[in-house]
Order: sequence, then structure tokens, then C-alpha cells
Amino acid sequence: MRIVPAELAFDAEGTPTSPVYGDVYHSAESGPGQAQHVFLAGNGLPGRWARARVFTIVETGFGLGLNFLATWRAWRADPERCERLHFVSIEKHPFDRDALAALHRRYGEFASLAEQLRDAWPPPVSGLHRLHFEDERLMLTVAFGDVNDLAPRLRLHADAFYLDGFSPRLNQDMWSPLLMRSLARLARQGATLATYSSAAPVRQALEAAGFNMEKCPGFGRKREMLRGSYQPRRAQAGQAVAGARSGRHAIVIGAGIAGAAICERLARRGWDIDLIEGRAPPAGQVPAKYAGVFHPHISRDDCILSRAARNGFLYAIQRWLALERSGLKLSWSCCGVLQLAGGPAQAQRMIAAVAAMGFPADFLQYLEREAAEQHAGCELGSGGWWYPGAGWMRPLSLIAAQLAAAGRGLRMHYGARVETIHHEGECWHALDAGGKRLAAAPVLVLANANDAVRLAHIAQPLQQTRGQVSYLPEAAMRAPRAVLTGSGYVLPAVDGVIVTGSTYDRDDSDPEPQARSHAENLHSLAQMMPHTVVQANAAELDGAVGFRCAAPDHLPLVGALPDVDAARAGKTALTGAQLADLPRRDGLYCASAYASRGLVWAALAGEMLASQLEGEPMPLEGDLIDALDPGRFVMKQARRGIL
Repeated sequence: MRIVPAELAFDAEGTPTSPVYGDVYHSAESGPGQAQHVFLAGNGLPGRWARARVFTIVETGFGLGLNFLATWRAWRADPERCERLHFVSIEKHPFDRDALAALHRRYGEFASLAEQLRDAWPPPVSGLHRLHFEDERLMLTVAFGDVNDLAPRLRLHADAFYLDGFSPRLNQDMWSPLLMRSLARLARQGATLATYSSAAPVRQALEAAGFNMEKCPGFGRKREMLRGSYQPRRAQAGQAVAGARSGRHAIVIGAGIAGAAICERLARRGWDIDLIEGRAPPAGQVPAKYAGVFHPHISRDDCILSRAARNGFLYAIQRWLALERSGLKLSWSCCGVLQLAGGPAQAQRMIAAVAAMGFPADFLQYLEREAAEQHAGCELGSGGWWYPGAGWMRPLSLIAAQLAAAGRGLRMHYGARVETIHHEGECWHALDAGGKRLAAAPVLVLANANDAVRLAHIAQPLQQTRGQVSYLPEAAMRAPRAVLTGSGYVLPAVDGVIVTGSTYDRDDSDPEPQARSHAENLHSLAQMMPHTVVQANAAELDGAVGFRCAAPDHLPLVGALPDVDAARAGKTALTGAQLADLPRRDGLYCASAYASRGLVWAALAGEMLASQLEGEPMPLEGDLIDALDPGRFVMKQARRGIL
């Protein structure tokens, strides 16, 4: 969905207003006052979240963020506050950071909190954006898009609702019976709801959806408002969201980019983790000079891959910056990435995609060749997509930082190969070839790429593709100032080395660099930089080899693993079923098949698994979660009658 930011405007009384809807963003008397009276007091807050482990608020209409800021302030001041507060808000027309700064100057009582909000504020691109505050005890998940599109796709259990759209008379879509039913499907039994509106159609729609509503005194010029709670006459099927486990202990198999991110996300929630890795510690592995590229995926139709990868890209950068703020060192750069067009036809498709999606220029733009050359600092054969916030990362530096951030709750088991896993009692056991138990825990996560299918079935083989990069000495060529991608990729010179690659060698399991692969990388480099002289001999180059793990649909596997045997035994009942009906192996999860986008997927996948295990709101829309579900292959086969 193309996001159109809100316009900064005021009415005759100086109250922020929307020219599109012809309505004010809050009461003319006081925005903070309305937030306190209507939404906090109307939901019995802060009292209702007292001593809870997790409390979730869902808001329709983020606007200026005053309700969030007032809630944040109340939570911060409450000694009985919940352990973790999730605030999930949907906004179709978000303000940009500059407009928020101008608006927030009017509300001095929120100055310090508003500054933190603006510092973390995402670009106006569609989807869910999870922001962390207060040492990750308060989370804002702001969803940019149409409320009727997004609300049915949220995966959460709500404890309270703030209904704060523009007037029902001026914006009927935000108060429709269909939306109220969508909100009811998200509600816990007894969840409260408050809104400034007292319109009869709003009350009727809420009551029809299962909310018991009452009128009470409104704020300012509003004589009345509505408040109530979710008390359906009969149970409704809600969204499938796992509850938190009593024992926060997990085994993670695989200490690569997937496993390290999972460890960091779980550790932030107080989990103990046994991390098992068959290889030696990182110092004896791939040379530290290896670096990978991170950037979003773009398509004109904004396909599943594009939407999910965009979330992953933005979330990853946010988490990396947080690691640095905590004092950990990363080797990376947001120097920008230029994805070159392969010819005139591809250039036209790129231009059309940018026009269709309407992304802000600081997220993506198409550059003609001359403008592209200015960013790259070298002659090119074409223009292409320019991602200003993308760049390169040395994965080993990221892995080391994430494992360091996991702290004392992490136990490392290097040089230990897991031969088998089995479930006994309430625990998963990881055993070596001799049957010795390496670790036991209620939760086990397979983050070991292709090796995951050796330990657990997903009813679908994964693909393994060899990739080799080449290291050129800085003197061998004039390196670009930004990352170039196209037929391959090439990075700016870092510490005297230019990294270029990477090959796609199928049916090749050789872990050592090959001269022919170096030659292939030099050929790709010449296609990207046809006017650059490269003084290098393929037979003399150094490099590194890795193996990509990919699923047939090019999407990762993130989530609870299916019980394939149980699914086969009951396959007749699954022909018309949904993923929520699929039998699962209790406590067994997977994070794999990142292909060539490990830097983009890892942090988001870690947050997804941690949220699922803790029973917290998920950081992705439901259709994207389903698209990444490891059970998707079992379900497809069951529906086709071939399981």
C-alpha cells in the first residue's frame, strides 16, 4: 500500500487538523487532557495493568501520538506497572518526523518522551514497525496502512482499546461494524474499550461485536463518551497466539547469524539459553574481512517477499543501532546501496515500481546513470535503485555483539555436533553421536540452516547453494563509494580489502575457494563497472566460501515446526484446514532458509520467535507470518492430497 503522509495544518483555534477529513486531531481544550480522561481513565489505567507480566493496548488512529505519550508517562510513573507494555497503533496517514517535531513543541509536558519517539520514528512505508523504549520494557508497534486492512491481520490478544479515529460522520470506515468485529477477535475476555465518540451507530456496532458499552461524561466540549468491556454472549474463535511458557529456558542449535539473533532476543526477555554449535569458535572460521550486503526487496506489486523483507531491513538497522548504543562494536556502514539496472527494459520496470509504491526518497529512489555515478564515485553502465539507508555488514562482528548482549544467561557449547533430538517429559534433549546429552530445555530452536531438516521433518527438502566471494587488494581497482549490486555485488574498500561476489554454485559442496569462482566474480564485477580497470589474477586471489540455505518459495522458515507424522495420520481432515489447525511438535521451533538475505531476516525472525514464545503481539501481519510458517509445505501438500 502506498502511504500518503499527513499534512501539517491547524484550524482557526490553532488545534491540529486534517484537511483530508476536515476534523481536529484532539479536543480544542487539551490533547493531553483528552488522552488522560478518555483513554487512560476510560480503560481503568494505570490500575488494570498492575503487576501484569504483559499488557497490550490497541489503538485506532495514532495521530500526533499523544495517547501513546500519555500512556508512556503514566506507565513510567506507576510503581505497580506491568513488566512489559505493548502499544499497537494503526495509522493510515502518519506524520513525518519534521511535522511531529513541530507538533510536539505544543506539548511541553511530553518533551523528553516525544524526542525519544521521534528519534525512533520509522519512514512512512506500509507495514508494522516495532519500536523499543525503556530498556525494551515498553514497545510501540505502529502499523502504517488502512485500519480495515490491518486490524484483521494483527496477531495479538488485546487488554485495552483506544478508539480515536476522526469523527464517525467524517470517516465512517474507522467505525464500521466490520472493524468492530475485527477488534473483538483480538480482545481478551474482559478487555476494556474507550472512545471519545458517543454516536449511536458506534455503540450499536460495538455491542453487536460483543462489547458491553455505557455512556459516561466526556472531555471538554464533549458531553458524553463511551466506555465498556468485551463480554461476548458466546465464545468467539480468536487469533492463534501462543501463551507464555512458565520456564524460560531454550536450546538453540546453530551459532550463526540466525542463532545469535534468537539468543539476543530471548535473553532480553530473561531467558536462559544453551547455544550449541558444531564448529569451532568464530576466530577459527571465516576470515573477519568477509562482509555481506543488506537492502530491502522491491517489487511493483509489493509481494509477500517485498513486504516481509522491508520489515526485516528496517528492524535490523534499529536493532544494530541499539547494540552500538549499548557499547558493543559492530563493523558495518550505511553507505548506501545502488542496485543497477541490467538494461533498458529492467530500468523501466524499476522506474515503474518506484512510481507505483511512492516510497520516500530517503528509503528508495531511482537514479539515472549520471546521478548514480555521483553516489558511486565511479563510472557505471546504467542507473538503478538507490537505497540511502542500506549498506554492508561484517556478520562475525554482528554475531559477536549479539552473543555478548545475551549476557550471563547464555551458555556456549562450541565444537559439539547434535546428532539427534528427542522430546521426553516436558523437555527437548539434544544428544551427540554417542548418545550423550548436550542440553535439555522445554524449548528447542533449530537455527542450523540446511542441517535443520536432518533433525526434524518439514515435508520439504531445502536447497543448498555454494557462494564464493573474492577479496581484492585496494590497489587492484578504484573501489566504489557505495555498495553496487546487479550481476553480483562489490563493496567499498574496507581495511585495504574490496569484497566482491558472490557466485551461485549448485551441486557443488567444495568449502575451499576456487579459481574458476574468482574468475566468475571478476566477470560479474566487469559487468557492473564496465569502465573500471581491475588488475587482478583469479588464480592468485583470496576469498571465502559459504552455503546458502533456501526454501523453494525463497522465503525463510520461522516458527513452530509441524508434526508431519500426525498431519499424515489425519490428512483427510486437513484438506480444507488452515495453518492454525496443523498439529505441531510442542516446544520445537525453526529459524532457517534465509538464503542470501540473512542480514535482513535474522533480527526480525528472532523477535518473531521471542514474541511467539512469550505470548506477545507479533511484529508482522498475519499473512506474512503464515507465509514464513515452517508448516506451510505440509499444509499445501495436505490440500493437494499428496501428503
